[in-house]
Parts: sequence; C-alpha cells; structure tokens
Amino acid sequence: MGLFNFFNRNKSIQLNGNDPQLIDIPKDLFIEESGPNEQKQAVHSNGEIKGIDLIYAFLQDNYESRGYDDALINPDDSYKTENIKLIKLDLHILVQKVTTYYEDSIRVTDFHIHSRSRAGLIDLVEELKTRKEMIIEHMSKVSGIKKEMESESGMTQRILLSYQRGFMRGLSAITQSKILGNNL
Repeated sequence: MGLFNFFNRNKSIQLNGNDPQLIDIPKDLFIEESGPNEQKQAVHSNGEIKGIDLIYAFLQDNYESRGYDDALINPDDSYKTENIKLIKLDLHILVQKVTTYYEDSIRVTDFHIHSRSRAGLIDLVEELKTRKEMIIEHMSKVSGIKKEMESESGMTQRILLSYQRGFMRGLSAITQSKILGNNL
C-alpha cells in the first residue's frame, strides 16, 4: 500500500467514543492475517493439490479428532480396528493415485523433450529435463512413503498413533461423563 493511499484512508478511520485521541485503525492496514503453519503446496491450474503434496496433506490431517468422534459414536475396539484399516486403505489408494499421476507426467514430459529437441529448442529441452528430474525425485519420496506404509513406520505411523490417541480420549470422555461424573 502506498503512502498516499494511507492518507486517503483517513475517511474510513473513525473516532472512538468522545475521546479524540483514540482512533480506530483497521487491523488489515498493518497486520497481514495468515496461519503459522500455512505451507506452499503444488496446486494444479484448476486449484487441486497434486502429487506428493496431496499425500502430505493426507498425513497431516487431524486423525485425533476423527478417532475421538468415532469413539463417541461406537466405543467398540473392533470399530477402531476397522476404521484404522479404512484409513490405511485410503492412504494406499492415494499413493497409487499419486504414483499414476507422476508416471503420466513423465510420459508427457518425455514426449515434449523428444519433440522439442527435434525442433531445436535447447533451452526448453533443458528445462523439461529438470522438471523430469524433479518428478523422479518426488516419485522416490512416494516410494519411501509406500515402504513406510507397509511397515507401519515413519510418517505414516503418525496417522495410526493420532487416531488411536483420539479414540482413547473419546473412551476416556465417555467414562468421565457417565461413570465418574455421577456422584454416588
């Protein structure tokens, strides 16, 4: 915002109460609102999150509150086990989806590399090769996540621990409210 725009905004600044010394200054004039954990993600032209960022978003989701809510719905251990299986299967589907996305991206990039090299566009070909290297790096990260998923270790273990913690908190809340909340 320019200096002159600040002075032109004095029309929107209101006096507070009867005291002319207290001026109500709009918060958005000086403070930019953004969350502390806001991350830059690869976003497709249609606004969808794509690639490995989609997996990271899935891994960072709030499974503790989901487990808590599930415990309040049905506090049975078999229900918890089934929901954990469903979460694992959702992650497996997501990993396959992202792998397919990257494989398709490599095919398209290879086509462009070959056709643009025949046309003599050397700089563009080098840029495409760099993009292909990035795709391959992301694919190796996805492979690592897939291995962690199969062994239930690493980042994927976060989902299970978070869900189980939430489920246990839900069971505890039920006991606290139904049994310990009653005065005998």
